[in-house]
Amino acid sequence: MRRLSLLLLLLLVTGCPKNPAMDGGIDAATPDSGKPDAGKPDAGSRPDAGQPDGGGPIRGPNGPVVILMIGDGMGPGQLEAASLFRHGAPGQLYMQSLPQKASVTTSSISGLTDSAAAATTMATGVRTINGYIGVDRDLQPVETLVELAHRIGLKAGVVTTASVPHATPAGFTAHDDARGDYVAIANDQARDVKPDVMLGGGTRFFLPQGPGSDRNDNGLITTLEGSGYRVVYDRTQLDSAVRQGAEKISGFFAPEHVDYVRDRAQNSPQPTLTEMSLAALRTLARSDSGFFLMIEGARIDMASHLNDLPRTVDETLAFDDTIRAVIDATASWPDVVVLVTADHECGGLTVVTPKPAGTLPDVTWRWLQHTNVPVSLFAKGSDLVTGDLDHRWIHALAVSRLERKPLVLPAPILLADGTLSDLPTQVSTQRVATGFGAGYNQLDGLRLGADSRDLALGIEGLFEWNKNAVVVLIDTDFGAGTGVTRLSGALADTTGKVDGILHDSMLDAPMVAGFGAELALVSFGGAEVRIEELIDNAGLRALRTTGNLPWLRGVINFADRVRTTAMTPARPGYGLEAHIEWAQLYPTLMGKVPANATLAITVVLVNDDGGFISNQALPPFAVGAMNPGRVLTALPGVVRFVVDANGDGVPDGVSAATTLP
Repeated sequence: MRRLSLLLLLLLVTGCPKNPAMDGGIDAATPDSGKPDAGKPDAGSRPDAGQPDGGGPIRGPNGPVVILMIGDGMGPGQLEAASLFRHGAPGQLYMQSLPQKASVTTSSISGLTDSAAAATTMATGVRTINGYIGVDRDLQPVETLVELAHRIGLKAGVVTTASVPHATPAGFTAHDDARGDYVAIANDQARDVKPDVMLGGGTRFFLPQGPGSDRNDNGLITTLEGSGYRVVYDRTQLDSAVRQGAEKISGFFAPEHVDYVRDRAQNSPQPTLTEMSLAALRTLARSDSGFFLMIEGARIDMASHLNDLPRTVDETLAFDDTIRAVIDATASWPDVVVLVTADHECGGLTVVTPKPAGTLPDVTWRWLQHTNVPVSLFAKGSDLVTGDLDHRWIHALAVSRLERKPLVLPAPILLADGTLSDLPTQVSTQRVATGFGAGYNQLDGLRLGADSRDLALGIEGLFEWNKNAVVVLIDTDFGAGTGVTRLSGALADTTGKVDGILHDSMLDAPMVAGFGAELALVSFGGAEVRIEELIDNAGLRALRTTGNLPWLRGVINFADRVRTTAMTPARPGYGLEAHIEWAQLYPTLMGKVPANATLAITVVLVNDDGGFISNQALPPFAVGAMNPGRVLTALPGVVRFVVDANGDGVPDGVSAATTLP
């Protein structure tokens, strides 16, 4: 496996397929009221649009069937906009009529997730780092649902409107630490995992070297054919393979991704998502043992990355039509569960003004990236879908049905998502009204958590976009006094935003004996950082008085609607959440902690350059305190956290956290 470079990971996590201006995209700042396809649903997306699936009802197997349908990037805004456009009212999509419903949080170990980590968690039940495919955080391969199905004698397949080696299908069919290494992922798919059906785009990753191929070898087509696959390249060939009873089919219908619904030619040779899905159902159902099938509406995410509302709505409606077709086709089957969800929301789409059916609503977009907005889980055939879940539940539900065993509940875990309910110990509460503007910048409470891998820190509050900074000082050996006490005038490094804020700080040591900060965690203007990133505006820095400040790995993530551009109501229980690996806090101990390890933590809100101190600190200043401003300021106290009270080198939790003085 190949180690993915930092730069490539950053591009993959937040990058867009192409420039919106080149793709007819809309201006993210301008609500769009255009009509996709002149206000008519795309004919090629309808369930009755010429299905290349062999024709007639599909007889279901007697064995268990799990169909997982993933609308990539499909959050509540995408659902509302699509429902308004087609039906003139929210909540009217077919998927929203399914009998079981739940909410799903989407964060990965990296914080704000990408599709690779989300797909891997749904496929394996194991949380991982962004960019990783079918491997855990330590790069160890983990069995996917496709492999599980094969191991217990069932069939399995993947269908996508992306290229077959793209992140979501890859998470179910490959093992690699580089989601962008499509050639290596294709090798895994064709040579190792070998799902019985693979349908989507991506000829360039399978064809032999030459024009139209990214490979420098003989390709994978003969490998696939030698393994019993019928390899097809258009809807006519797919129809023929299904009608002739092919047991294994690989279909590659575009050099990379299948065309957007809006861009499809009237007589396109590419099958629609509905057509591919029904072809996969008919092929897999020939085995009476049962099967697992993942179906992805991939281009919802790609359109949302462009803030392109017409294409986002088109792709969401096409996905919804496919859900209806799949459930209709399997309605009489004896043992089937259909799960419909998303890997994450993309773009921060919000409907502002509904319009009549056939006209797009006015909307706003937050940005071109993924968000932490919880996504929906709709289901048919499983009464276990309810409440607030995370992506590991998708895997657990699928395993339970495929193995016909009771559901094994995923163990509680710490998720770096800004939802602080998993950090139940509130160790400090604010008592001073913010001097930086109520509803914009306030630190309302501090919570702590810990597990065997991470220290988790949550700050309830509001954080203004691109203004002011939260500074968290951490003493890793409280009482020893080995770290930096007075930041003001102590640090030499001014090379980046975080470093400049720390260098120019007017902070004196907290009024507690024995405090010396070894680390500073900083976020300027609501900037988050993923575990695989090092950025100027946020992150973890090791403090030293000479030379550059070392950059360390840490996660900073925010809940939805706590980063503000206008006065916003506080959201108790939500805010900034940071996770730091023990291996970063104690680098010589290989992830363990020192016997009787004790931390001290203090938090403060400062201005853009760090030199102006607010009255927002945790532990808090005295009641009625005003902003200290540009004067040397001693912080009022620290939270003392005994990490390992019993001396065994394993974190105990947060029960031993106290506030000093």
